[in-house]
Amino acid sequence: MAEGLPRWHGDGLLGRSLRFTATVMAPMAAGLSLHQNYWVGYALLTCILGFTLDTGGTARQRAALFATAGLVVLAGAMLGALVAGHLWLTAIALVATAALYALVEAVHPSAAFAARFFCLATAIAALDVPFLPGDVGVMAIFAAYAWLVSVGWDVMTGLRRASTAPTLSAIAVHLRATRGERLLFAGIVSVAVAASFLVGRLLGLPHPHWAVFAVVIVLRDDTHFSRRMMVDLVLGTVLGAGAAFIYGALVTSPAGLMTGLTLAALVRWPGQRLHGALGMAAMAAFIILLLQLVGTLMAVPIHAAADRVADVTLGCAFALAALMVNARLRRWLGWQPV
Repeated sequence: MAEGLPRWHGDGLLGRSLRFTATVMAPMAAGLSLHQNYWVGYALLTCILGFTLDTGGTARQRAALFATAGLVVLAGAMLGALVAGHLWLTAIALVATAALYALVEAVHPSAAFAARFFCLATAIAALDVPFLPGDVGVMAIFAAYAWLVSVGWDVMTGLRRASTAPTLSAIAVHLRATRGERLLFAGIVSVAVAASFLVGRLLGLPHPHWAVFAVVIVLRDDTHFSRRMMVDLVLGTVLGAGAAFIYGALVTSPAGLMTGLTLAALVRWPGQRLHGALGMAAMAAFIILLLQLVGTLMAVPIHAAADRVADVTLGCAFALAALMVNARLRRWLGWQPV
Protein backbone atom coordinates (compact mmCIF):
# COMPACT_ATOMS: atom_id res chain seq x y z
CA MET A 1 0.00 0.00 0.00
CA ALA A 2 1.34 3.41 -0.92
CA GLU A 3 2.47 5.80 1.81
CA GLY A 4 -0.10 8.30 3.05
CA LEU A 5 -3.17 6.35 1.91
CA PRO A 6 -5.90 5.59 4.49
CA ARG A 7 -5.96 2.12 6.04
CA TRP A 8 -9.20 1.18 4.27
CA HIS A 9 -7.56 1.84 0.90
CA GLY A 10 -6.86 -1.27 -1.15
CA ASP A 11 -7.73 -4.84 -0.16
CA GLY A 12 -5.99 -5.26 3.19
CA LEU A 13 -7.74 -6.46 6.33
CA LEU A 14 -9.77 -3.30 6.91
CA GLY A 15 -10.59 -2.86 3.24
CA ARG A 16 -11.70 -6.49 2.93
CA SER A 17 -13.87 -6.17 6.04
CA LEU A 18 -15.58 -3.05 4.71
CA ARG A 19 -16.11 -4.62 1.28
CA PHE A 20 -17.55 -7.79 2.86
CA THR A 21 -19.91 -5.77 5.05
CA ALA A 22 -21.10 -3.64 2.14
CA THR A 23 -21.73 -6.81 0.14
CA VAL A 24 -23.62 -8.91 2.69
CA MET A 25 -25.65 -6.23 4.47
CA ALA A 26 -27.49 -5.14 1.32
CA PRO A 27 -29.96 -8.08 1.29
CA MET A 28 -30.93 -7.45 4.93
CA ALA A 29 -31.33 -3.73 4.40
CA ALA A 30 -33.46 -4.33 1.30
CA GLY A 31 -35.62 -6.93 3.03
CA LEU A 32 -36.15 -4.72 6.06
CA SER A 33 -37.04 -1.66 4.01
CA LEU A 34 -39.44 -3.63 1.80
CA HIS A 35 -40.95 -5.51 4.78
CA GLN A 36 -40.20 -8.83 3.09
CA ASN A 37 -37.92 -11.64 4.21
CA TYR A 38 -38.71 -14.80 2.26
CA TRP A 39 -36.07 -14.12 -0.42
CA VAL A 40 -33.38 -12.64 1.83
CA GLY A 41 -31.70 -16.01 2.40
CA TYR A 42 -31.12 -16.63 -1.31
CA ALA A 43 -29.92 -13.06 -1.84
CA LEU A 44 -27.51 -13.40 1.09
CA LEU A 45 -26.13 -16.72 -0.18
CA THR A 46 -25.54 -15.15 -3.59
CA CYS A 47 -23.72 -12.16 -2.11
CA ILE A 48 -21.52 -14.21 0.24
CA LEU A 49 -20.62 -16.76 -2.43
CA GLY A 50 -19.92 -14.00 -4.93
CA PHE A 51 -17.56 -12.33 -2.45
CA THR A 52 -15.84 -15.67 -1.84
CA LEU A 53 -15.46 -16.51 -5.53
CA ASP A 54 -14.10 -13.05 -6.32
CA THR A 55 -10.54 -13.91 -7.31
CA GLY A 56 -9.95 -10.59 -9.03
CA GLY A 57 -9.25 -9.90 -12.68
CA THR A 58 -10.97 -7.65 -15.19
CA ALA A 59 -14.55 -6.48 -14.81
CA ARG A 60 -15.61 -9.07 -17.39
CA GLN A 61 -13.78 -11.89 -15.59
CA ARG A 62 -15.42 -10.91 -12.32
CA ALA A 63 -18.83 -10.71 -13.97
CA ALA A 64 -18.43 -14.38 -14.90
CA LEU A 65 -17.49 -15.24 -11.30
CA PHE A 66 -20.48 -13.44 -9.78
CA ALA A 67 -22.79 -14.94 -12.40
CA THR A 68 -21.41 -18.34 -11.40
CA ALA A 69 -22.25 -17.58 -7.76
CA GLY A 70 -25.85 -16.80 -8.70
CA LEU A 71 -26.12 -19.92 -10.86
CA VAL A 72 -24.73 -22.16 -8.11
CA VAL A 73 -27.28 -20.85 -5.60
CA LEU A 74 -30.04 -21.13 -8.22
CA ALA A 75 -29.12 -24.73 -9.06
CA GLY A 76 -29.09 -25.67 -5.38
CA ALA A 77 -32.41 -23.95 -4.74
CA MET A 78 -34.03 -25.69 -7.71
CA LEU A 79 -32.76 -29.07 -6.54
CA GLY A 80 -34.06 -28.37 -3.05
CA ALA A 81 -37.44 -27.35 -4.44
CA LEU A 82 -37.67 -30.65 -6.34
CA VAL A 83 -37.17 -32.76 -3.21
CA ALA A 84 -38.98 -30.52 -0.69
CA GLY A 85 -41.48 -32.42 1.41
CA HIS A 86 -39.87 -35.81 0.80
CA LEU A 87 -37.53 -36.89 3.60
CA TRP A 88 -35.61 -39.57 1.73
CA LEU A 89 -35.30 -37.58 -1.48
CA THR A 90 -34.01 -34.64 0.58
CA ALA A 91 -31.47 -36.90 2.26
CA ILE A 92 -30.33 -38.24 -1.12
CA ALA A 93 -29.99 -34.72 -2.51
CA LEU A 94 -27.91 -33.59 0.46
CA VAL A 95 -25.70 -36.67 0.17
CA ALA A 96 -25.19 -36.03 -3.55
CA THR A 97 -24.24 -32.38 -3.03
CA ALA A 98 -21.88 -33.35 -0.20
CA ALA A 99 -20.23 -35.95 -2.44
CA LEU A 100 -19.71 -33.26 -5.07
CA TYR A 101 -18.03 -31.10 -2.42
CA ALA A 102 -15.72 -33.95 -1.44
CA LEU A 103 -14.70 -34.51 -5.07
CA VAL A 104 -13.61 -30.90 -5.61
CA GLU A 105 -12.62 -29.85 -2.06
CA ALA A 106 -8.86 -30.04 -2.61
CA VAL A 107 -8.87 -28.61 -6.14
CA HIS A 108 -9.15 -24.92 -5.21
CA PRO A 109 -10.82 -22.93 -2.39
CA SER A 110 -13.28 -21.45 -4.90
CA ALA A 111 -14.46 -24.89 -5.98
CA ALA A 112 -14.88 -25.97 -2.36
CA PHE A 113 -16.88 -22.86 -1.46
CA ALA A 114 -19.12 -23.20 -4.51
CA ALA A 115 -19.87 -26.84 -3.66
CA ARG A 116 -20.62 -25.97 -0.02
CA PHE A 117 -23.05 -23.24 -1.02
CA PHE A 118 -24.69 -25.57 -3.55
CA CYS A 119 -25.32 -27.96 -0.66
CA LEU A 120 -26.57 -25.17 1.61
CA ALA A 121 -28.93 -23.73 -1.03
CA THR A 122 -30.34 -27.21 -1.57
CA ALA A 123 -30.96 -27.62 2.16
CA ILE A 124 -32.57 -24.21 2.57
CA ALA A 125 -34.97 -24.72 -0.34
CA ALA A 126 -35.86 -28.24 0.76
CA LEU A 127 -36.27 -27.61 4.48
CA ASP A 128 -36.57 -23.90 5.30
CA VAL A 129 -37.63 -21.38 2.66
CA PRO A 130 -39.69 -22.47 -0.38
CA PHE A 131 -38.08 -21.49 -3.66
CA LEU A 132 -40.29 -19.22 -5.77
CA PRO A 133 -39.88 -18.15 -9.43
CA GLY A 134 -39.35 -14.55 -8.35
CA ASP A 135 -36.24 -15.62 -6.44
CA VAL A 136 -34.42 -16.01 -9.76
CA GLY A 137 -34.64 -12.27 -10.30
CA VAL A 138 -33.52 -11.63 -6.72
CA MET A 139 -30.39 -13.74 -7.24
CA ALA A 140 -29.60 -11.94 -10.49
CA ILE A 141 -30.04 -8.51 -8.89
CA PHE A 142 -27.80 -9.27 -5.92
CA ALA A 143 -25.17 -11.04 -8.03
CA ALA A 144 -25.00 -7.85 -10.09
CA TYR A 145 -24.89 -5.75 -6.92
CA ALA A 146 -22.03 -7.78 -5.44
CA TRP A 147 -20.15 -7.45 -8.75
CA LEU A 148 -20.64 -3.69 -8.68
CA VAL A 149 -19.24 -3.56 -5.13
CA SER A 150 -16.19 -5.56 -6.23
CA VAL A 151 -15.47 -3.47 -9.31
CA GLY A 152 -16.48 -0.20 -7.67
CA TRP A 153 -14.16 -0.82 -4.73
CA ASP A 154 -11.20 -1.15 -7.07
CA VAL A 155 -12.19 2.01 -8.91
CA MET A 156 -12.64 3.93 -5.65
CA THR A 157 -9.33 2.81 -4.16
CA GLY A 158 -7.27 2.75 -7.34
CA LEU A 159 -6.56 -0.94 -6.79
CA ARG A 160 -6.45 -3.47 -9.62
CA ARG A 161 -6.58 -6.99 -8.24
CA ALA A 162 -5.09 -9.47 -10.69
CA SER A 163 -6.93 -12.74 -11.25
CA THR A 164 -5.91 -15.71 -9.10
CA ALA A 165 -8.56 -18.07 -10.50
CA PRO A 166 -7.37 -21.60 -11.34
CA THR A 167 -7.25 -22.77 -14.94
CA LEU A 168 -9.50 -25.59 -16.12
CA SER A 169 -6.44 -27.59 -17.20
CA ALA A 170 -4.93 -27.38 -13.71
CA ILE A 171 -8.22 -28.54 -12.20
CA ALA A 172 -8.42 -31.48 -14.62
CA VAL A 173 -4.84 -32.54 -13.89
CA HIS A 174 -5.45 -32.48 -10.14
CA LEU A 175 -8.67 -34.51 -10.42
CA ARG A 176 -6.99 -37.17 -12.56
CA ALA A 177 -4.00 -37.42 -10.22
CA THR A 178 -6.12 -37.93 -7.10
CA ARG A 179 -9.06 -39.89 -8.52
CA GLY A 180 -8.91 -42.78 -6.06
CA GLU A 181 -8.46 -40.59 -2.99
CA ARG A 182 -11.28 -38.28 -4.13
CA LEU A 183 -13.73 -41.15 -4.62
CA LEU A 184 -12.92 -42.64 -1.21
CA PHE A 185 -13.26 -39.27 0.49
CA ALA A 186 -16.55 -38.58 -1.32
CA GLY A 187 -17.98 -41.87 -0.10
CA ILE A 188 -16.98 -41.19 3.50
CA VAL A 189 -18.32 -37.62 3.44
CA SER A 190 -21.60 -38.89 1.98
CA VAL A 191 -22.05 -41.37 4.82
CA ALA A 192 -21.24 -38.70 7.44
CA VAL A 193 -23.75 -36.29 5.90
CA ALA A 194 -26.49 -38.90 5.68
CA ALA A 195 -25.92 -39.95 9.29
CA SER A 196 -25.84 -36.40 10.66
CA PHE A 197 -29.03 -35.43 8.81
CA LEU A 198 -31.03 -38.52 9.73
CA VAL A 199 -29.88 -38.55 13.36
CA GLY A 200 -30.72 -34.85 13.59
CA ARG A 201 -34.21 -35.62 12.34
CA LEU A 202 -34.59 -38.52 14.78
CA LEU A 203 -33.52 -36.27 17.66
CA GLY A 204 -36.07 -33.68 16.61
CA LEU A 205 -33.51 -30.95 15.95
CA PRO A 206 -35.22 -28.04 14.15
CA HIS A 207 -32.34 -27.42 11.73
CA PRO A 208 -30.68 -30.78 10.94
CA HIS A 209 -29.19 -29.32 7.77
CA TRP A 210 -26.96 -27.18 10.00
CA ALA A 211 -25.32 -30.43 11.06
CA VAL A 212 -24.89 -31.30 7.38
CA PHE A 213 -23.27 -27.96 6.68
CA ALA A 214 -20.97 -28.41 9.68
CA VAL A 215 -19.73 -31.64 8.09
CA VAL A 216 -18.89 -29.98 4.76
CA ILE A 217 -17.27 -27.02 6.51
CA VAL A 218 -14.82 -29.05 8.58
CA LEU A 219 -14.17 -32.20 6.55
CA ARG A 220 -11.05 -31.82 4.42
CA ASP A 221 -8.74 -34.40 2.95
CA ASP A 222 -6.06 -32.95 5.25
CA THR A 223 -6.75 -34.71 8.56
CA HIS A 224 -4.84 -32.30 10.80
CA PHE A 225 -6.48 -29.27 9.22
CA SER A 226 -9.90 -30.90 9.60
CA ARG A 227 -9.36 -31.45 13.30
CA ARG A 228 -8.31 -27.85 13.77
CA MET A 229 -11.39 -26.72 11.86
CA MET A 230 -13.62 -28.82 14.13
CA VAL A 231 -12.20 -27.18 17.24
CA ASP A 232 -12.53 -23.73 15.69
CA LEU A 233 -16.10 -24.36 14.54
CA VAL A 234 -17.39 -25.78 17.83
CA LEU A 235 -15.61 -23.19 19.97
CA GLY A 236 -16.57 -20.37 17.62
CA THR A 237 -20.20 -21.49 17.53
CA VAL A 238 -20.40 -21.54 21.32
CA LEU A 239 -18.79 -18.09 21.56
CA GLY A 240 -20.88 -16.61 18.75
CA ALA A 241 -24.10 -18.15 20.01
CA GLY A 242 -23.45 -16.83 23.51
CA ALA A 243 -22.66 -13.34 22.26
CA ALA A 244 -25.70 -13.29 19.96
CA PHE A 245 -27.98 -14.57 22.72
CA ILE A 246 -26.86 -11.87 25.14
CA TYR A 247 -27.05 -9.15 22.49
CA GLY A 248 -30.48 -10.32 21.33
CA ALA A 249 -31.77 -10.35 24.89
CA LEU A 250 -30.64 -6.77 25.41
CA VAL A 251 -31.51 -5.41 21.97
CA THR A 252 -34.80 -6.55 20.45
CA SER A 253 -35.67 -3.85 17.90
CA PRO A 254 -35.12 -4.53 14.17
CA ALA A 255 -32.77 -1.53 13.94
CA GLY A 256 -30.75 -2.78 16.90
CA LEU A 257 -30.50 -6.28 15.43
CA MET A 258 -29.37 -4.79 12.11
CA THR A 259 -26.64 -2.96 14.01
CA GLY A 260 -25.56 -6.24 15.56
CA LEU A 261 -25.50 -7.90 12.13
CA THR A 262 -23.33 -5.09 10.80
CA LEU A 263 -20.89 -5.42 13.69
CA ALA A 264 -20.68 -9.19 13.20
CA ALA A 265 -19.91 -8.71 9.50
CA LEU A 266 -17.27 -6.08 10.25
CA VAL A 267 -15.37 -8.26 12.73
CA ARG A 268 -15.56 -11.42 10.59
CA TRP A 269 -12.15 -11.03 8.94
CA PRO A 270 -10.28 -9.33 11.80
CA GLY A 271 -11.51 -12.15 14.04
CA GLN A 272 -10.37 -14.76 11.54
CA ARG A 273 -6.93 -13.12 11.45
CA LEU A 274 -6.60 -13.39 15.24
CA HIS A 275 -7.92 -16.96 15.54
CA GLY A 276 -10.04 -19.24 13.41
CA ALA A 277 -12.55 -19.69 16.23
CA LEU A 278 -13.15 -15.93 16.39
CA GLY A 279 -13.95 -15.82 12.68
CA MET A 280 -16.39 -18.70 13.16
CA ALA A 281 -17.87 -16.90 16.17
CA ALA A 282 -18.58 -13.81 14.07
CA MET A 283 -20.37 -15.87 11.43
CA ALA A 284 -22.35 -17.80 14.05
CA ALA A 285 -23.45 -14.54 15.66
CA PHE A 286 -24.36 -13.17 12.23
CA ILE A 287 -26.58 -16.16 11.39
CA ILE A 288 -28.25 -16.24 14.81
CA LEU A 289 -28.98 -12.50 14.80
CA LEU A 290 -30.34 -12.80 11.26
CA LEU A 291 -32.74 -15.53 12.38
CA GLN A 292 -33.72 -13.50 15.41
CA LEU A 293 -34.41 -10.52 13.14
CA VAL A 294 -36.67 -12.70 10.99
CA GLY A 295 -38.40 -14.00 14.11
CA THR A 296 -38.93 -10.46 15.39
CA LEU A 297 -40.43 -9.31 12.10
CA MET A 298 -42.73 -12.34 11.99
CA ALA A 299 -43.52 -12.24 15.73
CA VAL A 300 -42.35 -15.85 16.06
CA PRO A 301 -39.99 -16.90 18.89
CA ILE A 302 -36.80 -18.48 17.55
CA HIS A 303 -34.26 -20.31 19.72
CA ALA A 304 -31.45 -20.17 17.19
CA ALA A 305 -28.50 -20.00 19.62
CA ALA A 306 -29.13 -23.34 21.34
CA ASP A 307 -30.19 -24.96 18.06
CA ARG A 308 -27.00 -23.85 16.34
CA VAL A 309 -24.74 -25.26 19.06
CA ALA A 310 -26.57 -28.61 19.10
CA ASP A 311 -26.54 -29.04 15.32
CA VAL A 312 -22.91 -28.01 14.85
CA THR A 313 -21.78 -30.33 17.66
CA LEU A 314 -23.68 -33.22 16.06
CA GLY A 315 -22.17 -32.53 12.65
CA CYS A 316 -18.64 -32.30 14.03
CA ALA A 317 -19.09 -35.60 15.90
CA PHE A 318 -19.91 -37.41 12.67
CA ALA A 319 -17.13 -35.55 10.87
CA LEU A 320 -14.62 -36.77 13.46
CA ALA A 321 -15.82 -40.35 12.99
CA ALA A 322 -15.49 -39.91 9.22
CA LEU A 323 -11.89 -38.72 9.61
CA MET A 324 -11.00 -41.81 11.63
CA VAL A 325 -12.57 -44.12 9.02
CA ASN A 326 -10.82 -42.27 6.20
CA ALA A 327 -7.44 -42.63 7.90
CA ARG A 328 -7.92 -46.37 8.51
CA LEU A 329 -9.03 -47.04 4.95
CA ARG A 330 -6.11 -45.08 3.50
CA ARG A 331 -3.67 -47.14 5.58
CA TRP A 332 -5.41 -50.36 4.53
CA LEU A 333 -5.16 -49.35 0.86
CA GLY A 334 -1.49 -48.45 1.29
CA TRP A 335 -1.96 -44.74 0.54
CA GLN A 336 -0.01 -42.04 2.28
CA PRO A 337 -1.73 -40.66 5.41
CA VAL A 338 -2.88 -37.04 5.24
